[in-house]
Amino acid sequence: MTISTRRQRTRAALQEAALTVFARRGVAGASIEEICEEGGFTRGAFYSNYGTKDDLILEIIDQEFARAVAGATDLASRHMEGEACAVPAMEGEVAADGTDEHIAVLRRALDEFDLPFSPTPAAIIAQRDIELHSLRHPQLRARLEAVKARHTERLEATVAELLSSYGARATVPMSVLIDACHACYNQAAEQAVAAAPDAPTVSIDRSILLAVLVAFIEFPQAD
Repeated sequence: MTISTRRQRTRAALQEAALTVFARRGVAGASIEEICEEGGFTRGAFYSNYGTKDDLILEIIDQEFARAVAGATDLASRHMEGEACAVPAMEGEVAADGTDEHIAVLRRALDEFDLPFSPTPAAIIAQRDIELHSLRHPQLRARLEAVKARHTERLEATVAELLSSYGARATVPMSVLIDACHACYNQAAEQAVAAAPDAPTVSIDRSILLAVLVAFIEFPQAD
């Protein structure tokens, strides 16, 4: 095992421990000592990876965006590789206006997409608290926005490429589509946690996400 691999695993474990503590005590109430205790690390291990708690938070969000880009890229690649077989199989299912098929295509794509968020109640609660905490701390908010900006262009391009692989395109700016999907996911995730707060993981209802996709995505080749 290389040093970089060990460090990567240590960081992942610290992030997981932080999310657990954030969910339990809130970001403001979580101490570095408690995060280390939760993850089984020393303060030295923490400070060899992160300068501050904010640095840890920034990497959690950075990894979230990176997973979103990777998930969209992977789905687009897998669809392109199987496109020759998939399209003929669907042609016989097309309704008069193509609507039923298009909804089925979007549902299948949504089902196959690996959401970049942890389905544990603790992670979902922690993510919401990070958002609220950043609103109370403008400097952290500015740094989070900078992290988001680093990924935005690539994420938007990747999602556009993904839609194109299905013969589709967004009818609103890509940033609007992504933000709408993110907001709907947040709502669905919060409802799932409220329904089963003690469950190890929760199942996120993707129907509202599907409704957003149906509303803001078109298949121009069918026109």
